[in-house]
Amino acid sequence: MDLYSFWVFTDIFAETGFASRPFHGGFGLMTLHGVPKPSYRAFELLHGLGEELLISDGLHPTLDVWFVRGSKKITVLLTNSALPEHEIKTERAQIKLENAGRPSSVTIERIDEDNANPRRAWQEMGRPEYLKPGQIEELETASKMMRQKLPFTFSNGVIAFDLNVPPHGVAAITIELANGKK
Repeated sequence: MDLYSFWVFTDIFAETGFASRPFHGGFGLMTLHGVPKPSYRAFELLHGLGEELLISDGLHPTLDVWFVRGSKKITVLLTNSALPEHEIKTERAQIKLENAGRPSSVTIERIDEDNANPRRAWQEMGRPEYLKPGQIEELETASKMMRQKLPFTFSNGVIAFDLNVPPHGVAAITIELANGKK
């Protein structure tokens, strides 16, 4: 895919007036204070993908998986989503990447209820309608994705790992390949 767009960049939207609450249900990728929302972080993940979509095997009603090869890395992107009023639960994904080179590292970045979720941090602040500069900084920090090591196995050219993907969660696993071999 060469291009993906979004309707509106921020929650500053002139047609409906300006809301003072930072998380009022607006369509923007950022709040009126410039705090990136999870949708903004999802675009960051998409931007960091490689160029070549690899073939994946397996179907699931709510869990989608893409393997994307880039220069010296492979990214596994998982989403767990469902239409409104459809059942969704945490799903366990068992990933095996065959014919792979030995990885030098395997890391994960997440967007879900517990990760890259500034709205949750705002709720824990007591849902203030007007934010102070320190609170905005706290929310910006809470919106960031944290890169963490992900345990994996490597045997006979197969990289394998398991992970849970919560409802409406996104996970991006970056597999850095030793010596840049694909």
